[in-house]
Amino acid sequence: MGLACDHSAGEPLQAFTIRQLKSNPFTVIRAAEADAMALVTNRDQPTALVVALDRLGVADTAAVRSGLALTLIQSGSISTAAAARIAGLPLPHFLELLSSLRLPLSSSDPADTCSDLEALKNL
Repeated sequence: MGLACDHSAGEPLQAFTIRQLKSNPFTVIRAAEADAMALVTNRDQPTALVVALDRLGVADTAAVRSGLALTLIQSGSISTAAAARIAGLPLPHFLELLSSLRLPLSSSDPADTCSDLEALKNL
């Protein structure tokens, strides 16, 4: 289990080693959701913060989700259909957003392109 400590917001912050993250990522996610964030360490050095999106304290988490989706699709990390799900938008609306931003509709991965086409056929 993670180590409890205090952070500036007054809520407990739990720390997890990379080994704990690898063996049970759900525990780290659950801690972040409960406490707003969780710290991941590597050899006792802070490495990453896992932050719960709904606890960021921003007025428009939908915009954050859309921004993340657009960044991931531009980097080629995910398919268009996966990006739409991250953004919380129906695929046709997400495709309109991509078009309005003049971003490509498909990735370089043929499997992702096939997945996107299948998702469009199922609409």
